[in-house]
Amino acid sequence: MRKNLTLVMGVIFSLLFFPIAPVHATEIKGQHILMTKEEFKGWLANTEVTREIRLIQQHHTWLPSYKHFNGSNHFRMLMGMENHHKKTMGWSNIAQNITTFPDGKVAVSRPLNNVPEGTIGPKANSVGIAIEHIGNFDIGHDVMTKEQRETIVYINALLCIKFGLIPSIDSITYHHWWHLKTKERVLDATASYNVKSCPGTGFFGGNSTNSAKSNFYPLIADKIEEILESGK
Repeated sequence: MRKNLTLVMGVIFSLLFFPIAPVHATEIKGQHILMTKEEFKGWLANTEVTREIRLIQQHHTWLPSYKHFNGSNHFRMLMGMENHHKKTMGWSNIAQNITTFPDGKVAVSRPLNNVPEGTIGPKANSVGIAIEHIGNFDIGHDVMTKEQRETIVYINALLCIKFGLIPSIDSITYHHWWHLKTKERVLDATASYNVKSCPGTGFFGGNSTNSAKSNFYPLIADKIEEILESGK
């Protein structure tokens, strides 16, 4: 209870006094902005979001996976996903707002003011931001790099600060918790054929709510405190 109160006060304080850092985007191609996680902090601080954000979605790409990333083809992968989402899936744009890469880089594509698209469904999308993590994080496949792991925790912490969220199943959600057909949130209470494994059975120790509570949310909460205390 005390830790949650500390986080709430810290978030309120940050919304009033969080320093505005300059934007230094590493590279821009079309709508895609590629940054380090530190540059993302500055970009986010300077970005006005006018719609309500209450949910940060966690996805893995499954395909493309680590074997398709060569260290320099960030934009090629982003354009490939954009083309697939528009031409094959029939969506208006690339589905996700944010993408993380194995080298720790982060890209913003779909504007944060635009509701994400995708199979998670309209309830999760209407108040959500979608983050797609390059990789197949089902057990037995890609082992997440340290760099990507740190970026995932860091940008989720920044988004929580930006939108006044406390890490929980109600604020940071896994695609796995949403029914494929009804698009309702079912959490752990569903048959495997009714949900995707996304963001992976090995994502920060698993894709269950208990795994998120034990292995993911505490890392984000600690990072929020660290950012608010140090400004980094």
